[in-house]
This record gives sequence, structure tokens and C-alpha cells, in this order.
Amino acid sequence: MNQESGVEESSRAENRRPGRNVLRQILKFCLFFGLGIFIIWLFQRHLSPEEKAEIGHSLRDARWGMVFWIAFFGLLSNVFRTLRWNLLIEPLGYKPRFTNTFCSVLVAYFANLAVPRLGEVLRCTFLYRYEKVPVQKSLGTVLSERVIDMATFVLVFALSFLIEYKALRAYVQRLFDRQAQSSHTGLWTGLAVAVLAALAIWALIAFYKKKKAASATSGFMTKLINVIKGFGEGFASLGHLKRPWLFVVYSVGLWGCYWLMMHFAFRSLQALSGSSPMLALVALAMGTVGIILTPGGIGVYPVIISETLSMFGIAKTIGYTAGWISWGTQTALIVLAGLAALCILPLINKTYTPRPARTPAK
Repeated sequence: MNQESGVEESSRAENRRPGRNVLRQILKFCLFFGLGIFIIWLFQRHLSPEEKAEIGHSLRDARWGMVFWIAFFGLLSNVFRTLRWNLLIEPLGYKPRFTNTFCSVLVAYFANLAVPRLGEVLRCTFLYRYEKVPVQKSLGTVLSERVIDMATFVLVFALSFLIEYKALRAYVQRLFDRQAQSSHTGLWTGLAVAVLAALAIWALIAFYKKKKAASATSGFMTKLINVIKGFGEGFASLGHLKRPWLFVVYSVGLWGCYWLMMHFAFRSLQALSGSSPMLALVALAMGTVGIILTPGGIGVYPVIISETLSMFGIAKTIGYTAGWISWGTQTALIVLAGLAALCILPLINKTYTPRPARTPAK
């Protein structure tokens, strides 16, 4: 009787948990989406009618054929990410099909538009569904990926800063001077609201975790230990790569595609068609910050590109237009590719049986 009661209680807990997780993800999405909309409003508010007309004119005269190349290199970057992820999974004893891993990556980017980092869990879930790679192990490989990506981003940012040190230093100084002359009440109020909302969400999550921990059983602790162990195995796969040089090649190719996407976004506008390739590198470094700040960089990305190009004497309206072309193309690609991947995955796996796991590398 007690055993049946325990099973029923566990079942009820499992049923309650998804609802709480969904609410938490919705709160996160609203926070970051609201921040992006606020930044768009703030930027548009300070544009004169002439500047708004100039943005419209630039969009009408843009070379829209360049959008194809932005989308092409966007897809190619996902190919490199897929190949690199498979290299990390291989030492764990699994060899998933490229198509399953590739579609899982596309779904992940699509999910990240709604809730930051949700896609990382989702792509591991899809890989388990179709390739039987344990989620905790694949999550460890994703963490390894993120560490490498962050290190690469720091290198790109440092390189762009060294190349354009004088322009960046002068721009930062202008920002401080402008801040000293204006209170920017609306901006600081909005940021304060965002911070308070983030703290409230953090408090709710902390309370939930504390309550959950208080009712934890020994069975839960055993599962937790197994999850941590599997996660550690996945993260350690970075040190067991069979072809580390290929991992470097894929990483360079991945960030090279990001740079080419920005380069062709600039070439889509007549005013930027003759710009230096180094300018695209600087914009890539700064634009990546915007993608980190809000889901998919909504609102922030075009503004950061605009501000970045203004450091080099380029009109903010031109930079803003280039930012929207780059961001709009990437976002459309993520949505279309993500939806296509969701439809393709069940079809290509109707009769597919994943390969059995081998003994992982030590």
C-alpha cells in the first residue's frame, strides 16, 4: 500500500513539474523579449523623420541577392557545428547519423529564439529520441562546445579590438561624455525594471529548487549522481578527441561563416559595398554581444551594428539597415530551417535503428 502511495505521489510530482517549467520559461521569454522591444522603441524614438525615411530608402535600394549568401553561409555554419558536435559525441561510444544531429541543431536554434538555452536541452532530447545518446552525456558535450565558442568569441573580440583600437577607444569615450550630459531616465528606468524582474525570476527559481530539495529522496539523489556522472563524461569528451585538428578546422569554419554572413550583409548596401573585411569582423564581435543579451539578438542586434559602424564615420541609419538585413535573414533562416527539421526528423527515422553504443574512450 505504501509502495503504491509512493508511486502515485511520484506520478503527481512528475505531472506538476512540466507546468512549473513552462511557466518559468514563459517568464524568461517575456523578460528578454520585452527588453528587446524596449531597445527597439528607444532607438526609434530618437530617429528624426529624415533618418526614418533614409532607412526606408536604403532597404528599397538594397541588393537583396546578397541575402542568398547570408542564408547559405548561415546553413553552412550549422553544418560545421554538426560535424564538430559529432566529433565530441564519438568518444562516448556513439556515432549518430549526420542528418539527425543536423536537424537537432536546427531545432535548437529555433527553440533558442523563444527561450535562451532551451534549445541546448532540446537538441540533446531529440538526439536521445532518435539516436539513444543519453541526454546527460550529450549535454556535457554541449557544454564543451559552449566553452570553446566562448573562448573563440573572446579571441575574435580581442583581435577586432586590437585592429581598431583607436576607433573603439574614441567611441567609448564619447559614450561616457554623452552619459555625463544626459540622465537617460527612460533607459535607466527600463534597465532597472529588467534587473528587478530578473531578480524576481531568480528568487522564484531558488525557492522552487529549495522546496524540491527539501523533499528529495535517496532515489532522487542516486539519479542525480548518475546524471552528474554522465554529464562529466560528456564534458570530458573534449580531451578524448580522435582528430583534434579536425575539431579546430570545424571551429574556424564555423566562425568564418559567421564573418562571411556579416560581410555579405554589408555588401547588400551600396554605402557599405566597399567596406574593409576587418569592419565586418568588428561588427561580428560586437553583434555577438547582442545575441547573448536577448533571444536571437531581437532589438539589440541592429542597434549594436549601427553603433559599431558609427565609430567609423558611417551614418547610424546605414548601420541600422545593415543590422536589420543581417538579423532578419538569420532569424528567417532559423525559423524556416527549424520548422523543416521538426517535420523531417520523424520521416527519416521511421525505419531507422541507431547503432549500438561502443565502449567509450578512456
